[in-house]
Amino acid sequence: MKREAVKNEVKTIFHRIAPDIEFDQLDLSRPLRDQVEMDSLDFYNVLVSIHKKLGVNVPDSVLMELNNLDGLLDYITAHAK
Repeated sequence: MKREAVKNEVKTIFHRIAPDIEFDQLDLSRPLRDQVEMDSLDFYNVLVSIHKKLGVNVPDSVLMELNNLDGLLDYITAHAK
């Protein structure tokens, strides 16, 4: 799956779970937590939705290494079916 397609899917997931977040306004190179207020349950729901929609599981150990959405998108792109 191409990165742009992954980005669009993640954008849709964010919009469904946290509609107040303007995904297109985010700086993908900055940590998400520095840009938006999102509780851990919503972020967990984003990860579950990514797994269901794209077939990619993002383990906690990997998630801790990803500092920003660019890293998350790269990881999903590399592991998407």
